[in-house]
Amino acid sequence: MCRYSYFLLLFLVIASGLRAAVPTIPPLPGWQVESRKTYSAENLYGYIDGGAELFLEFGFKELRVIRLTRKKAQLSVDMYRMTEPLAALGIYLAKCASETPMAGVIPRNSGDRYQLAVVRGCWFIFINNFDGNKKHIPLMRKLANSFTSQIKGQALAWPCPLPEKNLVQGSVRLARGPVALQPVYTLGEGDILLLNRKNWAVVADYRANGKTETLIRVSYTDNKSSSAAFTSLLENLDPYLKVIQKDKTSLVFQDYEGQYGIACLSGSLLSIRVHVPSLPAT
Repeated sequence: MCRYSYFLLLFLVIASGLRAAVPTIPPLPGWQVESRKTYSAENLYGYIDGGAELFLEFGFKELRVIRLTRKKAQLSVDMYRMTEPLAALGIYLAKCASETPMAGVIPRNSGDRYQLAVVRGCWFIFINNFDGNKKHIPLMRKLANSFTSQIKGQALAWPCPLPEKNLVQGSVRLARGPVALQPVYTLGEGDILLLNRKNWAVVADYRANGKTETLIRVSYTDNKSSSAAFTSLLENLDPYLKVIQKDKTSLVFQDYEGQYGIACLSGSLLSIRVHVPSLPAT
């Protein structure tokens, strides 16, 4: 085989593999594909104006929207391809904080008769049943399960370890910037923890003695990066938060509800507890 033919064959094999990586819709008797559209990062705002920034912050590649019709009935499948599995899981957890899995659906999912969200590999997928007709639930289930054989799944570990004691099950979520952190707690304006869409923050709730607090934890690549993030927190802390005590590796503040926040820097790990009802006795 000549060298040109070899590289041409190699290119075709790779291209074929790339095409196979995009999940397809299985045959659905009686249903027609009305339209197919693809959105890039540049035009995602045209489809989800006001919500695109969260996807971009986690790491977005493309969105494929397929609309299906059967007489007056309409379904759509929105397939978000993220940059990595953690990005897909992060957006899934942000959209489905309280998971309600649908019976009979194999991949991780949450939904009802109107909408079913699925996460698998680098893909976050919405199946929309616009009229909420319960007769279409088996179809939604079939669509979701069809992705299982097409998308490689894998077990994921949290970007940094979380204490297990008193952890509220189902409360863990991820952040990669200020948009995802904003619903959790307002520490200050902008990317105050210097996540830069690269560093992962893990957020979880802990409950003990009838009280719930939230832990925000970031494991940076090195001590220099974590120190820079801690300095940013000290210098840009929201003015509505009252500083109680601070030094080179710790910060204690109080919010307008009288609850406390405690930040601790240990090597490359930055841990911040918020909604703390009272300070530990010293």
